[in-house]
Amino acid sequence: MNYSSRMEYGKGLSNMFNWTQTTYLRGDYKFTNSYVDRLCESLVGYPSINGVFASIEKDKLDSHNHLHLLLSSKHKINRYMISKLSGFNSLGIGNVDNIKNNIGVSKYVAKHIGKDFSYHNIYV
Repeated sequence: MNYSSRMEYGKGLSNMFNWTQTTYLRGDYKFTNSYVDRLCESLVGYPSINGVFASIEKDKLDSHNHLHLLLSSKHKINRYMISKLSGFNSLGIGNVDNIKNNIGVSKYVAKHIGKDFSYHNIYV
């Protein structure tokens, strides 16, 4: 997938849900696809979260990566709530920011989709 295709993907992603918040998760290890699926499924199991988009992104060091999340919720979600719902340590969760530019943020989290190290999924 080339750059313009990833940007089109991000644009389409922005229309799939009313993404309200974004954050990232960073651990002392690489996130696996199955771990990301379990983590995000636990988030969408919470009634206040309507949808989650997750995208793994490579770090400079090959031994690590991080996870970008888009959240769709009518409620304010914070890192402690994400930690409690997912079981992920709150110290590894970045600020949960309100999304002001849905298309821009969606394009940002889609910037590595289709590369050999990437994984992404949408959870409803």
